[in-house]
Amino acid sequence: MPFLSRPCGARIYYETKGHRVTGIPVLLLAPGGMRSSITKWEMSPYNPWKELNTADNNAGDSIDHRNDSRGAHFYLIGMDQRFANRSTATLQNGDGWHTFLQDQLAILDELNIQKCHLLGSCIGPSYAFRLMKCSPERFGRCVMLQPIGLTKHTTEQGESWEGLNKDASWRWVGDWADEMVRTRKCQDPNLLRALHDEMFLQHDFVFSVTRQDVAKLSHPMLVFMGNDIFHPSETSREIARIAPNAELVQLWRDEGREKLQKAKEKIERFLSTNLQQNNGS
Repeated sequence: MPFLSRPCGARIYYETKGHRVTGIPVLLLAPGGMRSSITKWEMSPYNPWKELNTADNNAGDSIDHRNDSRGAHFYLIGMDQRFANRSTATLQNGDGWHTFLQDQLAILDELNIQKCHLLGSCIGPSYAFRLMKCSPERFGRCVMLQPIGLTKHTTEQGESWEGLNKDASWRWVGDWADEMVRTRKCQDPNLLRALHDEMFLQHDFVFSVTRQDVAKLSHPMLVFMGNDIFHPSETSREIARIAPNAELVQLWRDEGREKLQKAKEKIERFLSTNLQQNNGS
C-alpha cells in the first residue's frame, strides 16, 4: 500500500488507477468532511473511481480515440486526507487548510504530476479552491460536486434555517472531534476546536478562500448543486455567479437515473480535454 511520509511525521495514504503515461491525470478530493477518504466515494451519488474511464495499468500505451464520452482515458489519483481512514498524523497547533494543501501537492510531486484536473465533492471543492488559488498553473479543469459553504437557506427540500447555516460546520466537525478524542488520536479537545475555527471561521462562503479569490480564478469549472444544510444550493449558485468560467448544473443527483447518467457523461466530456491543449486555464 502506498504511503507518503511527510516532514511533520504524517503518513498520507494514496492510490492511483489508470495508465500513468496515456491517461489524463485527475486528482480526486473525496467527500466526508474531516473523514475525507477514498472509501467515501462509495457512498457518493457520483463515484469517479467507478465512473471515469481508465485503461488498465498494465495495458500498455494503447488508447481508444473514439469521439464519444468514453473516448478519453484517465489517470486517477486519490488520497485519504490526514487524520482520515488510513492516513495518520499528529494534530499540531496552527494546522489548517494550508496543511492539507501541502499534503495534496506533495502527492502530485511524488507521482511527478506537473499538471492535472481536479474533481472534488463536499469538502473537496474547498480543497480544490485552495489548490487553484495557491498553485494555479498546476491545474486545468475542476468538477465540483455539492460544495460546502456558509450561506442562507434557499431551496433545500425538507430543511430550513434562519439566517446563515453557521452552526453546520461544527455539527459534523464536532462528531469527528469526539471520535478523535475517543480513539486517542488527539487527546486535546482545544486543539480540535482550534482546527475547526482556523478552517471554518476565518472565511465565509466556501471557507478555504474568499469571494475575491474565486473571482480571479479562470479555470473552467463545472458545479453540481448541493441541496442540504451542509451543501447549500446557494453556495453552488454563488460559485457559478462569481467564478468567471463556471457552469452550474442544478438538477442531477435526485432527479432519476436519466438525469444522473447525463451528469456522468457531462463530467467525462468536461474532463476529456488534454492538459496540453488550451483549455482556458
